[in-house]
Amino acid sequence: MGFLPHRSGRELIAGDTGQGIIREIVQDYMSYVAWDDSGYPVELELRHWPPSKVTVDVRRAFGQPIFEGSGVRVVDVAGMMKAGESAETVAEEFGISVADARTAARILLGRAA
Repeated sequence: MGFLPHRSGRELIAGDTGQGIIREIVQDYMSYVAWDDSGYPVELELRHWPPSKVTVDVRRAFGQPIFEGSGVRVVDVAGMMKAGESAETVAEEFGISVADARTAARILLGRAA
């Protein structure tokens, strides 16, 4: 879904439906985007991963979600846990916290670890 300026010039509308957009919500979401010097978006912080900080950075891991501190791909952590490894073993293997390992399982696998 893209956003377009409303013909009045004061509001945003959804490009596909023409519905009005609440500017404050859009501004809040945009605060999670990092921009390069040319004005292009290069990184997105994913908000719903507490306590972990997960980002999508086009310059790292081919744009796949990674744990910010370690650079480990979230999908790799979840894959090991799906294979039956414990959160503690996965955390030690990747050099991440047990909380990060559990977050990957919760979000990508839909279950607590």
